[in-house]
Amino acid sequence: MSLTQKIRKKRILVVIIWVVILLLMVPAVLGYSGFLTYSTTTNVSSHAESTIANKIVSEKYQQNSTLIVVINSTYYQNLSSSDTAKSILAFQSSLNSSSLKYFSGSQSIYSAYMTAINKEFNKSNIENIRDAYSGINATSHDIFSFPSNFYAHWEINSFANSSIYTAAESSGYNNSNSYEHDFISSINNTTGSPFGRVSSAIQNSYQAIKTPYTNIVYSTFTINNYSNSGSLVNATAFYLSENGIYINNYMASAAIHSNDPGKYYLYHYGLLNVPSYLKKEYMAGDIGIINVIFTVKSGTDIVGGKTAGELATPAVENVAGKDLNHALITGNGAISYETSKETAKAGFAFGLIFIFLAIAIFITLVSWKSAILVFMISGIALLLGYTSEYLSGLLFHHVSFIVNYTLTAVILGVSADYFVFIVSRYRESLRAGKTEDEAFGEAVSKSGKSVTISGLTVAFSLFTFYFIPGFRSWGTSLLFAVIFTIILETTLLPAAMSFFGKKLFMAYGMKKIGKDDVKNSIFYKIAGRSVRHKILVIAIIGILGASGIYGFLAVPTSYNFNTGLPQSLSSVHAETEINNNFGDSHLYPVYDVVNLSKTTNANSTLLSDAKYLFNTSGVTSVYGPFAAGRNVTDNNITSYIINGKYAVFTVYLKYNPYSKNAINTVTEMRSSNNFIVGGLTSTIIDEKNANSRIYTELEVLIVAVIGLIIGISFKSWKYPFISLIGVFFSVAWTTSILYFISTYLLHEALIYLIPIILFIILFSLGNDYTVFIISRIREEQKEKKNDEAIKHGIGYSGKVVTSLGLILAVSLGSLSIIPVAFLEELGIAFIISLLIDTFIIRNIYFPAMISILFRDKNHNHKQP
Repeated sequence: MSLTQKIRKKRILVVIIWVVILLLMVPAVLGYSGFLTYSTTTNVSSHAESTIANKIVSEKYQQNSTLIVVINSTYYQNLSSSDTAKSILAFQSSLNSSSLKYFSGSQSIYSAYMTAINKEFNKSNIENIRDAYSGINATSHDIFSFPSNFYAHWEINSFANSSIYTAAESSGYNNSNSYEHDFISSINNTTGSPFGRVSSAIQNSYQAIKTPYTNIVYSTFTINNYSNSGSLVNATAFYLSENGIYINNYMASAAIHSNDPGKYYLYHYGLLNVPSYLKKEYMAGDIGIINVIFTVKSGTDIVGGKTAGELATPAVENVAGKDLNHALITGNGAISYETSKETAKAGFAFGLIFIFLAIAIFITLVSWKSAILVFMISGIALLLGYTSEYLSGLLFHHVSFIVNYTLTAVILGVSADYFVFIVSRYRESLRAGKTEDEAFGEAVSKSGKSVTISGLTVAFSLFTFYFIPGFRSWGTSLLFAVIFTIILETTLLPAAMSFFGKKLFMAYGMKKIGKDDVKNSIFYKIAGRSVRHKILVIAIIGILGASGIYGFLAVPTSYNFNTGLPQSLSSVHAETEINNNFGDSHLYPVYDVVNLSKTTNANSTLLSDAKYLFNTSGVTSVYGPFAAGRNVTDNNITSYIINGKYAVFTVYLKYNPYSKNAINTVTEMRSSNNFIVGGLTSTIIDEKNANSRIYTELEVLIVAVIGLIIGISFKSWKYPFISLIGVFFSVAWTTSILYFISTYLLHEALIYLIPIILFIILFSLGNDYTVFIISRIREEQKEKKNDEAIKHGIGYSGKVVTSLGLILAVSLGSLSIIPVAFLEELGIAFIISLLIDTFIIRNIYFPAMISILFRDKNHNHKQP
């Protein structure tokens, strides 16, 4: 009993088995999203220069996961004011008391200045300041309290000389107090205005008060201000400065009035006298930034492929909303968080695809039951795809969200394609007058074989993603998903078809196929013209293909995954604000590490290195040994030494870290034997170097895999040659067209992964149709001459293949509506390439090439 007969006979058992499989899949389907990560970081070899440098730098400067809160002066009267300081410090205090997981702390210009102020005071300094203040206050009271009271009582008596003793007694006069005795005596012996006489009396007698502060108190105060707090603080600061403790009035006030001088200072004076180095670090233009730092390294997945920053973003937004007038949150975690929310909104696109699939299949197969059945088959295929992601998550602990969307689009497309190919063959056989058993057997055996060959080609081609660093989960997820889909389409679909029989199709679509029907097909006619003018067709396609190949190899690409993200995302807008105000490289500086063990005179070498960096084109500022901003300086170089072995320069460029200019500048630094260069741009250089090798090997591998499978399946080298050349032309044209669309219409850079992913997926799916067409042409070649077999094969398969191409173009093209540049570009690329592949490569190029390479050898018309 053949497999076809077994499926037909055991169809109920097949359905039961699939029901059991679906039930077993439930935990995986519910749990796969826990493995999704929205991080776009890529892996670089541990031996790469950037990796080595970054590891060294991380030992001193912890490169932990960080969110950045951006505040704008538009929403605050003055970023330097005490009111703003109170708001920001309250926000930081709220973060400290929150239950944020993996939270380490926060940094702002306000907290940094507060810390710097507190560092200026040690315990003895504060005690000295307060002792001085207390002494000055007491001395001021001793000198001016009695004269002030006397003056007030004397004034009551109209400043009459006869009332001097009365006013003195009312003021608590103590004749035994030498100062008070001398003061009253001096009043009696002076003339002039009452205030002048009191001032003269103080002058004549204050030396009787013997304290270290007597002279400064006398020279600073009068009877009117001797108890004024501000004047007392000013006098304290002046006294301390005269005695070698240099402190301004505001700092003195903070130390006197609070056990937390830094906080008191910020609360009363804001950023008054803030050091320029702090201002440069945290403020620029109209904005200020607050760093929210976590205990784990940047890019480390914590839960379900999410970083600490991504997990914390909503909580930080909530705290900011309560304590700050207006704030924007950015950083890789915040961008990933908002990207996930934004892409989730685009989920409706896949619902629209189901509707399109139903309409397309209804038109193609003339069957409303097939339109419903495809919902079931494609829906189960998607669940199998998500199960594949779950399995990949178990293997690699995380799966990129890009895999999720790509897999969804690919599986929707191929499951519908395989469905149409099998069911359309069943319908065609029925229309040709065959019995249900014959038609069923022909559809399942012949089309099922083609689907299996095609599916394995697709599966193992897509598995080559496994060999791209950072993309292993792509390879396994797509491999499992396509293989599961093949099994589904060759078991459950035939079982479902056997339940319906002829009733699967509407009567209108079941009229008999006439002998000349195929010759009236537009696909037959196009194939005929292509065969007749085959040399011209191949020449034109070859010329156009050559220009496309040049574009594929030469178009510039970017490593910035965030390119094209909408400015409506607050995290993206905040990052733009930082770049506009601080400079493009503020978030991603270059780190130049010097190995001190290779120097004979460290100071001389570091000074020379600092001067070299200052003179490097594109450098705006350098911080490190002998370098501060744009100036060579004799600074404390020990603060830039790591483990006594390395010195590090932090270098800021005027270029975007992803730009060609930045890459050229960093390449120049790397060419110097003095430095080990780290930072984002250096990492990109290492990625480019590694990818140029890996991608070439990968392209050769995928061509070999596809060529081998098709060659073995059809026992000829010519079919894989025809197919691979055709798909490559399609990929090359698409890359060139996409570059112009992304650059001049979307105004975003073409992301570097697009060409290689396009290459892998389209070589996989493009050769899908090759199998369908070749299978049909080979059937026709058994009875017809080569050129006629080509026209009949294309005539019979043309409508189906075109429908499949349009279905796949829509399903994969749906990625273009997701507001993430990578997916948007990938979706547009799929639409372009599948339209080229469907209407030009399959219907025009294929007939011409097959006609050229295959000639009739004898009159039995057997396929060579």
